[in-house]
Amino acid sequence: MVTRRFFRQASKWTKPQPPHKPAAKWFIAIGTLCVAAAICSVPGYAQESNGASIQNQAEVPPSPAAQDKLLDLMRDYAERYVSNLPNFICVQVTSQYQGNKKGKHWHKGDTLTAKLTYAQGHEERTLYLVNNKPIKRGSRHWRTPLVTEGEFGTLLERVLGPDNDASFTWSRWETVRNKRLAVFDYTVDRAHSSLSLSLSDYVKATVPYTGSVYADPQTGAIWRITDSATEIPPELQTESIGTTIDYAEASIGDAQYLLPLGATVAMRTDRNQIRNEIQFQQYRKFEADSNITFGSPGVTEEPKPAPHD
Repeated sequence: MVTRRFFRQASKWTKPQPPHKPAAKWFIAIGTLCVAAAICSVPGYAQESNGASIQNQAEVPPSPAAQDKLLDLMRDYAERYVSNLPNFICVQVTSQYQGNKKGKHWHKGDTLTAKLTYAQGHEERTLYLVNNKPIKRGSRHWRTPLVTEGEFGTLLERVLGPDNDASFTWSRWETVRNKRLAVFDYTVDRAHSSLSLSLSDYVKATVPYTGSVYADPQTGAIWRITDSATEIPPELQTESIGTTIDYAEASIGDAQYLLPLGATVAMRTDRNQIRNEIQFQQYRKFEADSNITFGSPGVTEEPKPAPHD
């Protein structure tokens, strides 16, 4: 399975114009210094020392054996993740931004709202709002310089699946949305990579990538995962591209699942920078005979960026 991302390069945001000659298209087949001291008689010192001791214990990395056990839990979680997901539908809101090469002077692009259907492990998106307005049949007056898919398990499989032979190293403890998580950094070399970048049918390359995985130390559940392509050939005209996906608990039917809460995809080309900030909302159970209408309530608000703690 590969992660898919599709790009249409542009130098700056402009007022939407009727369709004309296509621009270049992009496609990707888709982580303390402790000082001990003797107790002294200064009031409050004992309490401060106890607090520092607790913090220091929290910063101590797990033993090598404990790290291996946690990685096994993470791999088991990833292996079961997609097969355990029910069929569902949700709303995906994508806010597009574009800036200059130095990452300054960002401009807001279109906000795209789509119905996302997930069934039998496959994702399908149907766009129905552009800048909170219904789209008209046959019209195409919006820009999509960066389009992504595969947030529901594909990246987990690419990193933690048995075929990619990722190399993991302990990084740190980190608190994300009030949850203490174990962070491992990873690398996947070119020989085991399934991340393919292409500028056209004739200019493409499979590239290695690195990133971090944030896991619950008790269960191995993944609450955040990142990736960043490396060693990108110059002919692809892309200096960097990376993804961050945040997960949170969501109800579907009578059960709770860890599902994407938000994602950020950022790309730096040889001319500019492009960033998508994505929110996933209104998860609902999907069945073959479902007849669900998506309206604007809860969707038309200006989406907030994906949370990063």
